[in-house]
Amino acid sequence: MDRSILCLIALALVLVAPLPLSVAANVVADELVVRLAEGWSLTVDARVHGPFAAPLKAQLEQAGARKAQALGGNAYLLRFTRLLDTQALIARLNGTPGVVYAEPNRERRSLRVPSDEGIDRQWSLAVIQAFDAWTITTGSDIIIAILDTGVSPSHPDLRGRVLPGFDFVNIDDDPRDDDGHGTFAAGVAAAEGDNGIGVAGVCWRCRILPVKVLNRRGRGNDAAIAAGIRFAVDRGARIISMSFGGPDDSRVLREAVAYAQERGVLLVAASGNGQAEGNLPNYPAAYPGVLAVSATGPDDGVTSFSTTGDFVALAAPGAGVWSTLWRRTTGDTYGAADGTSAACPYVAGAAALVWTVRPELSARQVADVLMLGADDRGPPGKDPAYGYGRLNLFRAVQVALDPNLLTRSRIEGVVQSVAPDQTTIVLNSGQETRPDASGFYRFDNLPAGQYMVTARSPSGESQQRQVSLTGTALSVARVDFVLDSAIAARAAFAPVPPQRDAVYFPETGHTLRGIFLSYWRAHGGLPVFGYPISEEFVERGEDGRETLVQYFQRHRFELRPENRPPYNVQLSRMGDIILRARSVNWFTLPKGAPAPGCRYFPETGHSLCEPFLSAWRSHGLEFDRRRGKSEAESLALFGMPISAPQIETLPDGRLILVQWFERARFEDHGPDGVLFGLLGEELARIRGWR
Repeated sequence: MDRSILCLIALALVLVAPLPLSVAANVVADELVVRLAEGWSLTVDARVHGPFAAPLKAQLEQAGARKAQALGGNAYLLRFTRLLDTQALIARLNGTPGVVYAEPNRERRSLRVPSDEGIDRQWSLAVIQAFDAWTITTGSDIIIAILDTGVSPSHPDLRGRVLPGFDFVNIDDDPRDDDGHGTFAAGVAAAEGDNGIGVAGVCWRCRILPVKVLNRRGRGNDAAIAAGIRFAVDRGARIISMSFGGPDDSRVLREAVAYAQERGVLLVAASGNGQAEGNLPNYPAAYPGVLAVSATGPDDGVTSFSTTGDFVALAAPGAGVWSTLWRRTTGDTYGAADGTSAACPYVAGAAALVWTVRPELSARQVADVLMLGADDRGPPGKDPAYGYGRLNLFRAVQVALDPNLLTRSRIEGVVQSVAPDQTTIVLNSGQETRPDASGFYRFDNLPAGQYMVTARSPSGESQQRQVSLTGTALSVARVDFVLDSAIAARAAFAPVPPQRDAVYFPETGHTLRGIFLSYWRAHGGLPVFGYPISEEFVERGEDGRETLVQYFQRHRFELRPENRPPYNVQLSRMGDIILRARSVNWFTLPKGAPAPGCRYFPETGHSLCEPFLSAWRSHGLEFDRRRGKSEAESLALFGMPISAPQIETLPDGRLILVQWFERARFEDHGPDGVLFGLLGEELARIRGWR
């Protein structure tokens, strides 16, 4: 049976019939504590002495009381043979003459302080309430990948839990540390606790996957880091800790991050130590979906070196942090360090504890839990220095254990129309509401899942938006509607700020998410489709139906949810549409004939020759999961040629050889090869939207 179904069943049982207190996790079974009024007492075999003993005696005998232990203050510990309904008995005793109070015998837990020798030097553990958290869990064998300078497998606080990794600096399978930085980070996240030596990491039982991407001077390159991220994902890491960064974005690094995120891996990265050097965003920390961590000191203030900015998600201790270490002169040892490099692995280890108590959570949900459990510092709410706050390990575990954790999301937005309060907003889950007079609407307490939000105006016009929610209170989807079609289209092409649930492209100021994002990545990405130049909006398609669309530099996607993937996204006939917009009917264009070395299409009467033939054959939608592109896959992406090669003047004034296809225009750019025309941009300009 599906785990989520079991959880729902369990919750239903709690609502229908509350469990007896005697079986609660923090209550001693078959025991109660009672305090009697002055002049009343109990013998060791639970016999009652008092001025009017009969009612109390009857209650205890009926419940099976067998022993009573005096606790002082006329209070007694009562032991029963078996308590069938503890709550009911407590209620009856509290109404019985002679009883001052009756209550469960509750359990308390020690605030676990491990025996590690250097525990007194680890000031940060008390700040993040690690000792309280460890009374609940000390972790499990979750794999944390440490992308760094390597890890010393012989260190006594790490030994036996360091997995075989890889060295992408020297290109071998020996990722031992030759600097010490990686061993330090590994110890913060996962040094063995309560073993009588050294230090205690956050997750005592986690396994460490060493991935060496930095050299002995702490420097690495994007190629090694990107390969390291993919290696860690493929070797089963659920968490990747990256205590490094730089101010420049790169496609290879961005794509590696996306590879990990698509496979459910949580990435944690240091925000950077560059506050004094311009405070520039640091990558990979600044990529959407990566948990960026700034550093705090013993005063709980963000350190003067921490890079800050809107991309920061959390803060964690990062000054004077004591951890495992490796030195060239002494080998395995211990030491202290400062930096966001020290703060980052605290969050990685915390994620492992959250996943230990709630293994069914997604990476996004784990990130939400850590942010929800943080201690808010600085200005109320999220801020550029602390993000959502300073890490609190105990509260994060408590949040994770909340049975209602994944039923607290919301969808809200504003409707712009002639009569917004007469518009109906409907979710595919069946909920329905109407905006207020200002157009604002809201749905609360939504569980995790994909939602289709539909707005219907009194005139019958409708629009749809798709959103994804994690279920946590931190997951809030903003969905606005402009029900006039022309206004909606123009609004969709206006640049937007970065959004948490989408990939943001600063080059065009637009986002990409959900089904369209997956389709874009799977079938060509930037080379084939280009950047998004609009947000999603509803437009009437060529077949006359209204559908959710998004424009790209070279194309236009249409959502057809009634079809199975990959046919649930359709590509517009951009070549045909642009030619018709130019008042060109391709049916009337001169036809060609078969030619040697070319592919002839009798359906349209045109041949496809080099260099366009190779470009057509090397690209296509991915249907068969085989290497290379079949003719059917190329046809699905581009369609058939609908013109012969011809010289045209591009919008920028250049003369160039082009050939038109049903869904594209090929352009011969000489040394730069064959490029696909920017038909999405042309169509948006033709329609007055750009």
